[in-house]
Amino acid sequence: MRRTDPESHGPVRFGPPVPDDGLPVLPELTAVLAAAASRADAEPVGERPALLDAARGFGERRGLLAGRTAVAPGAPALLVALTAAIGGDVLVPRPCAAWWAPYARLLGRPAFHVPTPAESGGVPDPYALLETVRRVRDEGGDPRLLVLSVADDPTATVAPPELLHETLEAATGEGLHLVSDETWRDTLHDPHGTVLLSPAEMLPDRVTVVTDLAGALLPPGWPVAVARFPAGAGGAALHARALDVLTALDARVPGPVAAAAAYALSEPEPVTARVAATVRLKSEAKRS
Repeated sequence: MRRTDPESHGPVRFGPPVPDDGLPVLPELTAVLAAAASRADAEPVGERPALLDAARGFGERRGLLAGRTAVAPGAPALLVALTAAIGGDVLVPRPCAAWWAPYARLLGRPAFHVPTPAESGGVPDPYALLETVRRVRDEGGDPRLLVLSVADDPTATVAPPELLHETLEAATGEGLHLVSDETWRDTLHDPHGTVLLSPAEMLPDRVTVVTDLAGALLPPGWPVAVARFPAGAGGAALHARALDVLTALDARVPGPVAAAAAYALSEPEPVTARVAATVRLKSEAKRS
């Protein structure tokens, strides 16, 4: 959100917070959080098997191969860690979620916007991506990371598999690592009308999947996010570097919130029913 006084801040502009879905906090989540309220600790970075196992199961039920997993207090912390660990310049679609670009600027990295097809926001046009990468390199830049989303936040569109395949082929040909924001993949208004395919299903060794639980599975005030790293040596090295950054930031999830997150990620019936209710609510709001 842009402020009026140019002297009151640095170069980072933050987007609006995650919107509340308008529904009360799920009683079952409240009960889990209350039962863990006596815990005074926070989740150690990279540890706590219960939460990590729940996060792995959540991804595997969506066809994502098992890889190393990390959790953090919100997707912004994960994106900071990934951007710092990968290095270089960042590419994002235009338009994109309001919170993506500020974290590159926070680290002093340029964020270059790549146009998207009108019907497929969240995934850049492959030819525009190639043109942008080559232009940035000609100007002395070092593009290394592409952030995208197949279930897009600002445009509420889903990229078809054929476009996604072409874009991934262009990105990997240029040596880019991809971060796929899949926060909203389960809140599509018409999940039967569109085939949603994760980039990690196409390129399991080059894609890190980030899912923010706030807004979709947890209340916005209980920030937890999960990152699933690629399998293999490259994914293990990136995971280790990202954990170093998260540790330096002391980006740990409070114990009671971690307990609620593990419960939500296991997807018991009250949670899946709540997600379905959220989808209906958003669909009705869009039609009205």
